[in-house]
Amino acid sequence: MSRDALAAVLREAPRTRDQLGCEPEAFLESCHAEEISALIYHRLRGTPAFASWPAAVRDALEHESRAAVTQELLIQRELTRVLDALGARGVHPVLFKGTALAYSRYPHPSLRPRSDTDLLIRQTDTGAVPEALSALGYAPSLLCDGELLFRQFELARDDEFGVSHALDFHWAISTQAAFAGVLTYDELASRAVAAPALGANARVPAMVDALLLALIHPVMHHKNQQRLLWTYDVHLLASVLDPRGFQELVSRATGKRVAAVCAQGLRLAQDWFGTAVQQTVLDQLAAAPLSEQPTAAYLVPSRSWASETAANLRGLPRWRDRLRLLREIAVPSSTYMLQAYRVANSRMGKVLLPALYVHRGVRGMWRVLSGRK
Repeated sequence: MSRDALAAVLREAPRTRDQLGCEPEAFLESCHAEEISALIYHRLRGTPAFASWPAAVRDALEHESRAAVTQELLIQRELTRVLDALGARGVHPVLFKGTALAYSRYPHPSLRPRSDTDLLIRQTDTGAVPEALSALGYAPSLLCDGELLFRQFELARDDEFGVSHALDFHWAISTQAAFAGVLTYDELASRAVAAPALGANARVPAMVDALLLALIHPVMHHKNQQRLLWTYDVHLLASVLDPRGFQELVSRATGKRVAAVCAQGLRLAQDWFGTAVQQTVLDQLAAAPLSEQPTAAYLVPSRSWASETAANLRGLPRWRDRLRLLREIAVPSSTYMLQAYRVANSRMGKVLLPALYVHRGVRGMWRVLSGRK
């Protein structure tokens, strides 16, 4: 089922089963792939039209929705525990992206699925976070390290119910240099608002900041990929923004040199969900010179890894940082290498390190040259 058709269900519900134009199995598969099953169910349940849908579809959507609610209760409890532990150590993250939106803009947080929780912290707190959360059972995930390459680290644990909790701690909002400074921790924290459902230590970005993040997220991290859920985030945020808020968005987007990226995201929300955005807002964003927006290069669809890396290098102002980024890409830490090749506990691990680096380099080069990376 096409994204346009699914967007129409979210935008124009209720719809009869005959209006969908596809088989029930295809509809369910599309909902699952786009991670909107619970959202669709929330939108349709209780409407007279939904009663005409096949019982198998109604039951499947209800099952996924109930499962999402159950899991969200565990996530909510865990995040409250995590944020309280960090607060006790003087660490005050700002939740952003999926979890922040789930607890600030959606009717129920279970309607906004996500695979992890993103938290923005000060870089000076990168040592205190693992110390504070190790007592809760959190351990580092196996991720390639590098201060310029990823600008983040992940801690994870499985709870007693088998639910995995992954926490991504960032000290910059993006791994891409052109976007990394668009919103800093201090900027977000100074305007952040409370998220009471997650306890006294939970904070999320203010409305304009949240919309700016939602608009640039698919471009800066996902090769300009279009997904219904991400655009629905934009729709929910833009739909409650007043004219003054839109002017703040234009000002920040222009000043941070992401106007073209933001304009594209708003237009997509208009196309899919009929989001109300005044033409003057789009005109003001379009008036920003593209030559002054390095981020506009990221609007090219299906960008390759090589293109992303080249743009990242150009975004770093100093040659010293560019060389450091290349080193972090080519020669990750020995700790990561030993764990990635599962020889960290072997006596031969360190002896094999040179060969492991060569193997990784050759394999990576082949993936780049063959277009697989």
